Order: sequence, then structure tokens, then C-alpha cells
Amino acid sequence: MYHCKIIGLLALQLALLAAVNGRVVTKDENEILYPPQTNSRIVGGAAAPEGLAPYQISMQNLRGRHFCGGAIIDQRWIITASHCVAGVTAPKIQILTGAQNLKNNTGKYYYPDRIVMHTNYNHPPYANDIALLHLNDSIVYDEHTQAVKYAYEPLKKDDELVLTGWGSMALGGSTPDVLQTLTVRVVPYEECRAAHTDNLSSYVDVGHLCTFNANGKGACHGDSGGPLVHNGTLVALVNWGLPCAKGYPDVHASVAYYHDFIRTQLAATTEEEALEN
Repeated sequence: MYHCKIIGLLALQLALLAAVNGRVVTKDENEILYPPQTNSRIVGGAAAPEGLAPYQISMQNLRGRHFCGGAIIDQRWIITASHCVAGVTAPKIQILTGAQNLKNNTGKYYYPDRIVMHTNYNHPPYANDIALLHLNDSIVYDEHTQAVKYAYEPLKKDDELVLTGWGSMALGGSTPDVLQTLTVRVVPYEECRAAHTDNLSSYVDVGHLCTFNANGKGACHGDSGGPLVHNGTLVALVNWGLPCAKGYPDVHASVAYYHDFIRTQLAATTEEEALEN
């Protein structure tokens, strides 16, 4: 039922967008992975080795249902996608850290007290899809829980990135509790736009980073906000794609493009906390 409501809202959103733009919405557009707040899936992935992604978090509602991914970038900050938290207040979210399996009672919960969405989120559509969550307590680092660095790192075509998240092995399949991983390759901006239909190519923005593995492998619902890492550096956050793993590049928020946004928010909060103390 929840899934049906999300799809219905998405169809309405796209219909309104089409009315504004004066064009017909295609079937492909109605299947855009956005907002993917349903079941989590990395299609074609495999169970992640223990300790592969200590920065990975599970964003959950207060009943413990995983709905999006994210990454630890500071003891008080989580980074994710804006569409994961759009319309949601901080008290309705809990963040699970240090978990490999969502059901074995490992890891620790933290709670956000502030959500910082990019001010230009969804303007233009599907752009600036990045957000930060400030926690009310500092994360305790250990062997299972660590921040990931997000310094700018240039990427080139076919660079390999590690995608992680919790999800099933196929669209419509059951959702495993064990963290999944998949290696994907960078697709240049122009190639990414060309790979999509004319109607969808306009949704690929300069702030996006595209990846591809193979038909039948890629990100899907619930992986959103999750990290893509290159040589130990966070380079992107899952944004959108055609569900799921249909042979089109997946589209993510480029961390390098939004580096100033991230740095500015963290620096401002550090100054505020210093003044309070």
C-alpha cells in the first residue's frame, strides 16, 4: 500500500511538471527512481565484506524501517540526498551506524536535530539533490564506524566506484538484511545525457555524476542518498535512475560539485558550537 501511494504521488508530480512544460510524460519518466523511499535494493550486487564501508548509515523511521542510505562525514554530520528527507522533520528520523546486518542488533542509533537541504533542491527538477543531517550527539568511532573523507578528487571515464546499500538482488525480490555492494564505472556527463531518452536527458545536471555497470546491475529504490566511494574518498550520493538496472546510467549527486556547500555548512556549525561553549 505504501509503495502504491509513493508511485501515485510520483505520477501526479510528473503530470504537473509536464503540464508546466507543455509536453507529454513518457512511460520512462513515470518509472524514474524518484523519490525512492520504498524497498532498498542494489540490483546485481553481492554481500559486502565486513568492514568495507564503516561510513555507511541506514536512515530509518522510528519503527526501524530503512528507507535511505547516507554516509558519516563528521562526528556530528551525515550526508544524504535531499529527496530522502523532503517533507520529513528531524524528530521522525533515526540513524543506524556501524551495522553490517540490519537485524542482528549491532550498531548504534543516533538522532538528528537539524536537516539542511540544498536551497536549490529540485530547481531545476532532480538537481541539487543533496542534504546534511546534524546529529544531537557525537558519533563514537570504532572499527565498525568511521567517517569518510570527502575532499575533491578528480574522476575520469571508467574510474571504478564502490556503491554500498541494503537491498535485494533483483527488482521485486525480497530485501536482504546484509549490506550489499557493487562496483560501478564513471560515465562522462555528455555520454550520460546521450544515453537517456530526450525527455530524461534534461534531468541530468552538471552537478550530477553518472555511473554504469551492466544491464541488470545498479542502484534502485532505497539505495538513495547512499555513498559511492573512489579510493577511500566519497565522490557521489545516489540520486535517481530508471528502476532498476535497465541498462541506463544511474545518476548521482557529485560531492566535488557540492564541496563548498558541504564545507560551508560544517564550518558555520563549528563556529556556532564554539561560541556556545
